[in-house]
Amino acid sequence: MQPAPVRPRALRVAPPVLALGLAVLACDDPRAPVPGAPITSSTASAAPAAPSTSAAAAPTATEAPRREMPPRPVPIGSSGPIQPSAPPEQQMMAIQYTLAMVSPQPTDPLVDKAYLDAIVPKLAVAVRTADKGKTPPNPVKATKGNRKIEIDMGKGCTERTPSNLIAQRAGSSLREAYDAGILVVSCHDVLWECHQSTRDPSDVLCHAAPRR
Repeated sequence: MQPAPVRPRALRVAPPVLALGLAVLACDDPRAPVPGAPITSSTASAAPAAPSTSAAAAPTATEAPRREMPPRPVPIGSSGPIQPSAPPEQQMMAIQYTLAMVSPQPTDPLVDKAYLDAIVPKLAVAVRTADKGKTPPNPVKATKGNRKIEIDMGKGCTERTPSNLIAQRAGSSLREAYDAGILVVSCHDVLWECHQSTRDPSDVLCHAAPRR
């Protein structure tokens, strides 16, 4: 009588052993090669892939949400001006956009009253020396909940006037104004009003606004 073959029993044992081996490999560091396995180019290049992916994802996780703004009548970098003869749709876009410029967001700084009290008289002196017309009485005031500084002048309001007055003549800057919670500095003469954002120095919009 011949002994029973042992092959079926070996096959019955093999799957659990194979499963155990796969489980051990799954728990190991994927960058470590299996003992005895040849090191290939794909194995060598797999290790640095994970750090580079996580490093690229980090800025996205901490990136601040973009500020939503209504449509702008002209692209950023162009101040206009929006003429009185412009289509009504464009004039309405200008109004809505300038209102949004001065609307505070949760991430904006709180108003620094000390800075505001110091900068208003400095700007009043500055506009009187820079004005090309007759400066109105009390030419500088804070409006919109102290989020906007309005500078009235007789003549000479352009897209560069607000930043020039605050930086070159009042000894401050748009950045300092923003850090103090001021979102817009504007100039207004007998023809034009120009709104200078402190969030973005390139964001200036001018439109016709005859002062009565």
